[in-house]
Amino acid sequence: MMSVKSFAKKNLKSLSTVVLLTGIMGLTSCLDDDNDPIEYPDAGYISIYNGAPDGPGIIVFADQNQVNNSPLKYSEALPYSNFYPGERLFKFSEGNSVTSLLEKEFEVKVDSVYSLFMVEDGEELDAILIDDDWSEPTASKAQIRMINLSPDAGIVSLLIDDDEVPLFDDLEFKSASEFKSVDSDRIDLTLVSGTGDTLATATNVELRGSRVYSLIVRGYALSTENSKKLDLQLLTNYIDY
Repeated sequence: MMSVKSFAKKNLKSLSTVVLLTGIMGLTSCLDDDNDPIEYPDAGYISIYNGAPDGPGIIVFADQNQVNNSPLKYSEALPYSNFYPGERLFKFSEGNSVTSLLEKEFEVKVDSVYSLFMVEDGEELDAILIDDDWSEPTASKAQIRMINLSPDAGIVSLLIDDDEVPLFDDLEFKSASEFKSVDSDRIDLTLVSGTGDTLATATNVELRGSRVYSLIVRGYALSTENSKKLDLQLLTNYIDY
């Protein structure tokens, strides 16, 4: 598996959005002189995705620290940010509201990488935290996983091109597959139900080498609204430059 510390250092150097959520620190403040290495504070790293089709734009708090300034809308994601380790209480509110729609505690471990997904379970907002544990991608291979965030699609599987063997099989609501290595290529995707019915398709999807992806199953299988209909969304977790 890839080094999470290597991931963290690469991203802390390149992402201006990374913030220490229990108090902003200058990451160069640890330097005694220009020749000393940067000493990064202990942290875990979390990206946040809003997969609740009927929900409003969400403001997220970790304990009392606000994570995002603008409401995170359905199908939008926040890039990885660093969080102090330990038990952290995450709160989810509408913009300009002090009332929490959901409060849920998650443990953040040092040098661990996670994705936090907001979902709808019945008429209630819920959140799940999933480990992002991938192998190092190569120039000719990508890493990809699938997450089922559709409240009514049931168990789903994913077929690639004309292959009859699913790449991801029998994935339940609010669950994620392991990352798998696939060839860098353009592929056709078919999402099928537990009974083999086609639920959604995506054609000519490009998977590029040196990248890690998450394929999101989102929306309602029974919805007639285009903005909420079941479909597939490809997110990039990591690029090995």
